[in-house]
Amino acid sequence: MIERDFNDNFWKKGNGKAFLRWSNVTLTEERFSAKLFYEFDEKVDLLVEHWTRTGQFGRIMKSLHTGSFDKLPQDFIEFKNDATTTPEWLNSELLQYGCELCERSGLMGLLILRNFALLGGYNFANLTKPLVATGALEKDAVLRLHHTLDFWVSVSRTGLDAASKRINACLKTRLVHSASRLYIQKKMPDWETEKFGIPINHADSIATNIAFTVYFLYGLQKLNFKCTTKESQGIFHLWKYNAYLLGLPAAIVPENQAEALQFFNFWTRYQNVPDDDALKLAHALLNENTPVNVLKFDFIKKNMGYVHKSVANFLIDKEFRRRLEIPSVPFGGFIPFVVKLKNQLHKTRRHQIKFGNEEQLSVLRDYKTRAQQQKNHPKL
Repeated sequence: MIERDFNDNFWKKGNGKAFLRWSNVTLTEERFSAKLFYEFDEKVDLLVEHWTRTGQFGRIMKSLHTGSFDKLPQDFIEFKNDATTTPEWLNSELLQYGCELCERSGLMGLLILRNFALLGGYNFANLTKPLVATGALEKDAVLRLHHTLDFWVSVSRTGLDAASKRINACLKTRLVHSASRLYIQKKMPDWETEKFGIPINHADSIATNIAFTVYFLYGLQKLNFKCTTKESQGIFHLWKYNAYLLGLPAAIVPENQAEALQFFNFWTRYQNVPDDDALKLAHALLNENTPVNVLKFDFIKKNMGYVHKSVANFLIDKEFRRRLEIPSVPFGGFIPFVVKLKNQLHKTRRHQIKFGNEEQLSVLRDYKTRAQQQKNHPKL
């Protein structure tokens, strides 16, 4: 891997500097190994290759969708049992706090994840390459958003069936990652490993984890949404457990803001600037405007693109907005102002969890419906 200076300003003037100031973290000279860009889920790759060759992969994936595990190969049952063994370090209280914060963030949490974590991540071109290589660029943005939202919701609930949903969602994603990596390695012998690392490697997976922790928590505080210390700790613990279920060694997953930002600083040094493919993904996201039924006013529902661009302009730093060609919008501060004002209204934590969860499930239904419509009528 080649170190670069493309993202120096991120830490001097941009979101990186804001992250450090917000978390009161000082970067040290501690170095991580670039070997992480070449490390991946080798164990599951061997299994997926075998299941694909013997025609069992489809049945296994279907079982993870339905939750029915009858008549599946013994090596998958053994893999599943081993992969889902509860680790000794898992703290159920912190896990609960992390899930409750995800739920009570409601629609605002989804706006942060979409317009800050996901959109801002397109600035780091290496992350987009597996999407492009597997043909995801040609798929509709609605479908990509539905899959991402479905995963995030499935791994961050507090209901009675939350544990099984989390496990099935993580295992399903883990197998998809493996199948994608094998596909790229087979179909793209010219993949630039020295430039991008192994497809879906451990380093990039940790960076994705940071989008669900640091970006999420920072976005919440920027919009005046108060989190407790326990909840912040819980978010990191939740995503450490999710990462464990996704096949990452627990020892390399950040457990707090300081560890996450130290790693993120290392990781950004190896990232390329957004290319045409990254810009296509960013613009597809910017132009996606599925109406959200939890909003009361039809005018707002019909102008979701304005809402998304307003949040993106508020949270993403100036240089990244320029690189990704994110347009400004008239009265762009209005939506963030309304959201911040709403967050100052007093509501009980239980109320926020209940209604925030309902908002997120409603949005998930909206995207599922829209994705199905796009599938049946591609020109819509």
